[in-house]
Formats: sequence, structure tokens, C-alpha cells
Amino acid sequence: MFGSIPAHRRRVYLRILFFPWAIWDLCRWLVGPLRRLPQLANRPGRFLAGLAQGTLFTLAGVPLSIVLLGEVVISLNQWTLTEQADFRVQSDFETGHSDLRQLLAIGGPPTPVPVPPRSEDTEDLHRHLVELYAPVILQKISDRPEWDIPLRIDFDGNDDPRDNLEREPAFRPHHASVYGEVTAVTEDSIYLTYSLYHVKDYDHPVREALSSWTFHDNDNEGFHLRVDRRDGRIVEAETWFHNRFLLFNHTGVSHGTEPVHGRIHAEGGTHILIYAQPQGHGVRCAQIADLPNLQKNLKVLRWRGDRPAEATRTDRNTQLDVTYDLASFDRWYEFALGPFGSQGKGEGMFEEKIPLGQWPDGSEIAIGRFIAGRDYTVGSWSRPKPMWSWDDGWDDLPIFLWHFAPHLSFQSHAGSEVSSVYLYNRPFEKTFRKSIAEVAPYLRPESARRGGDKWVGFQQTHAGTISRRAWRAALEQRFRAYVNYLFHALG
Repeated sequence: MFGSIPAHRRRVYLRILFFPWAIWDLCRWLVGPLRRLPQLANRPGRFLAGLAQGTLFTLAGVPLSIVLLGEVVISLNQWTLTEQADFRVQSDFETGHSDLRQLLAIGGPPTPVPVPPRSEDTEDLHRHLVELYAPVILQKISDRPEWDIPLRIDFDGNDDPRDNLEREPAFRPHHASVYGEVTAVTEDSIYLTYSLYHVKDYDHPVREALSSWTFHDNDNEGFHLRVDRRDGRIVEAETWFHNRFLLFNHTGVSHGTEPVHGRIHAEGGTHILIYAQPQGHGVRCAQIADLPNLQKNLKVLRWRGDRPAEATRTDRNTQLDVTYDLASFDRWYEFALGPFGSQGKGEGMFEEKIPLGQWPDGSEIAIGRFIAGRDYTVGSWSRPKPMWSWDDGWDDLPIFLWHFAPHLSFQSHAGSEVSSVYLYNRPFEKTFRKSIAEVAPYLRPESARRGGDKWVGFQQTHAGTISRRAWRAALEQRFRAYVNYLFHALG
């Protein structure tokens, strides 16, 4: 087809495609009047005109070429990187979808009905509940699909997360896993916790170039549910969304410190629909307002049950039939009290520690603060955390208690009148081998408050569109890094 274009037009198109060539021709045209002067018709005059053309191209043409090249690179990157993480906290209560008869329906085969427990054994009963309330995960996918698939933290056969990123490619295709448990049972409520572990938290290349705080090895985001013991209804949910807790219910009303951030939608009444971002993997309850954003780059994950496993393809194509297996947090609890690594080195699943108090003999009570990894700064708020380290710096709840005493989160954030009498508490029993009543008197977990508005800075930092200024700053930084590398390589 290109060969059918006349030769003179092909030259024009090639000049436009290789725009520095076109800019060079433009500089030649601009000095054309100089060339036509009779005084410059001799050889020195032609040299002077050529020198003027070269100078004009150097001073104006080269910078213009670089700017245009940068714009081309920006446009190509925005096109090839597909969608970026959507940081909007959409609420059906605010977008006109608060009618409880309006349901959020997602395609694909429904979640299987779990087999009822065969005995009165607590483990069997709780396993049944974890399956009965297993979430439907709407996992968005970006330019690194392999990092957007939830897995077991020990998918590679060992308990050390420090090598997960480098070992991940050898274990494809991936069969997704979601962690889940009955965390606690009180007189009036059942509390279930689910989390999604990813091998890497990543971001748009521009933000990664401008700040190392926008990515890290490993990631863990999730949520917990409060289920009414009388009728089995999901009453409330709280999700972990970029160092902030989000509250969801059926009424839109909160009497606590947190506003309600959206409605709870559940497939079959028990399988809550969870929207999981690509890249940073923040999770929140899916809303009807999300439907336009769920038309592409989506993997819908449902608990497998007794069906054949359906692997998650490492591509951007939508899959509605992906299955996941349920994993237990028990191995996390085994490592929760140490040994602790530091700065990407050492043993154990976790690094650094949260001081919680002292035992009667004066020895320290401490628990792991971060999931171990290699590419983050010690003390950074952005490091990956186990559930007990999720700590909203704008609330009144000390670290550790959101997971280990879940009634407190709904009591504080939603103002719910819930029982504080625990009939069962898995984190305490598996971690300390003691009941909550035996450990609670010795706990003094730390409580830190952040300044500023909880959401204004968040929305500014995570705006969906990256400005041209940020693009150019990132490209300039990458260019300088390359020049530095080049000079060192050449000695």
C-alpha cells in the first residue's frame, strides 16, 4: 500500500514521521532569503547560510525535536500502559444508586454453594463460614498483570517473602489464592477477615521515577466483615485502602468517626463484591457506579469450591471465570512474634516490630510490623503490612486492635453497639496461645495521629491524570540517570 503513494508524497510523509528531518527542512526554508541574497552567492556566502541553518537547528530545532519526542513517548506510554489505578472512592449513596432493589450483577459462573459442616467441630464450622462468605473479587489489571494476581505468600514453596518477586515468573500460570478466616465470634457478631497478597505493589512509571515511595516488594490489602449471628446477614464491612479504612453498610448512616463510603453488594446474599485496584491493590466494596470501569482489563475471581481450577492468565484480557483457593492465616500467626528481619535481611516472614506492652516478668510483647522485602526504606509508611499493622492515622484506634479486637473498629468507626464479649478469637489463640482475656491486661499498643485532612492530600497525590510537567520531570530524571550510567561505563 505504501508503494502506491507517489514518491514526492512519500518523502513528505517520511519527513513528518521523522520530524527532526522536517524541522531541519524548516530551518533551511527560514534561511532561504539569506541564501538568495546576491552578496552570498559565492562559496563563503553559502557556508555562512549553512552555518546559520545549523545554528538555528541547534538552538531551536533540537529542543523542539526533544519536546516532540517527549510528547510522543508520553502518548505511547499512556496508550500502552492501559488503565491506571482508579483512586476514586465512589459511593452508591452519593450517585443515586441507594435503592436496595438495585443490585450489582457481574457475569461469570456463580460461586459454588459450600457443603455444610459434617460435625460440630469449631474448625469445620468456621471453614464452612469462610467459604459461605468468600468474596467475589473484581481484580483490575494494568501493565504488569503478573503483579495484579493475588497469591499465597508462600506460593514458591518457602516462607521467606524476600525472594518472591524474583521467583514469581517460574511459577506461572498462577492459580489465585485469597486468605480468609473467622477472626472472632462475640455474643452478637461473627467477624471474618479476608486479604489479597500480591508479590509487588507498583505504580505508573512516572510516579515511580519521581518517588521510591510509590512501589515496594510484596503487598497485602483486605477487609473484614461483621455478620449478625442471628440471621447471618452481612451488616457492615471495612476495607483497607491505601493506609485508610473505608466503611460500608446498607443504610448509608454512621454514628461513629467514619462516614459511610458506599453500599454493600453481595452475590447470593453472602459473597461480598470487592473492587481491587491494579498496581497499588487498594480494596473497597464495588459499587454500581463502578460498572463503566469494569468493562475491560478485569479478572473476576470466585472461590473454586469443588470445581476445576481456572488459572489467572497474565494478560489484560477480561476473564469472568477465574477461580481462587482459600488460604489460612495460620502460618502468618506462627511468624508473628518473630524472628524479625531488618532492611531486607534476616529470617522470618516479617521485619521490624510493633511494641505492644510487657508481660508480668517484664519481657517485651512485640509483633511483626512489615512483610519482609528488599526494596523499601525502613520506617516508610508505604511498606507492606500484615492485617494487624493496618493503622489509619486519622482514627482513634491504636495499631494492632483493628484485627485482634475487631469489635472495636465497628464500635469506633461506625458507632455500632456491639458486644465486647469474645466467645472465640483466632488471632490471640494462634499467636499468643492464650485467650484475649489473658493477654489484654498487658497490652499498651501505640497510637499515632497524622496531621492534615485525611482525603484532600490523598486525592491530590493520586489524581488519575498525570500532568505533562510530571512526565517531563520523570523523563529528565531518567535521561540524567542514563547519562550518568554512560559516563561511568566509559570511565
